[in-house]
Amino acid sequence: MRIRKEVSPRNVKMFMRIALFTSFFFCVIVLLFNFLEHKPLFAFSYHWIFIVLFYPLILASVYSSASRKITLYINDHQNIDSFRTKLTKTILSKNVEESNSVNNVSLFAAKGWFYRLFNSWDRSETVSVKWENEVVIEGSARIVSQIEDSLTWNTAFR
Repeated sequence: MRIRKEVSPRNVKMFMRIALFTSFFFCVIVLLFNFLEHKPLFAFSYHWIFIVLFYPLILASVYSSASRKITLYINDHQNIDSFRTKLTKTILSKNVEESNSVNNVSLFAAKGWFYRLFNSWDRSETVSVKWENEVVIEGSARIVSQIEDSLTWNTAFR
């Protein structure tokens, strides 16, 4: 079995969405704490720099990196017995559920509420598998890299 991997560049739109969302969320929390402590709402302190600038940028960078698309191309898998069922079982063990399956294409979506939120924004937590002579797995880096590790190191795929 031969595996080839292609990684897409980072998603700038997802980065901006996450940065703006978390920045807004953290600002609301700080304003709420200032209100509850009877301080001026917009009193400047150095924690504003971290809350408005650094934390959202770090979180957005991490998640936009993890939500990149990876494409795996698997060749020479015909000599492995019941490859399709083994691969489907491996994919389902990665906290995803099968959402749609047609003859040659299977779609899997993430289960958790956090990942479903981002899936509804940008379809970033969906994995598609095209079953042909060359099996093509495409989806988020978080899930597809786990599948690649399973294909590489699991003895059932040798």
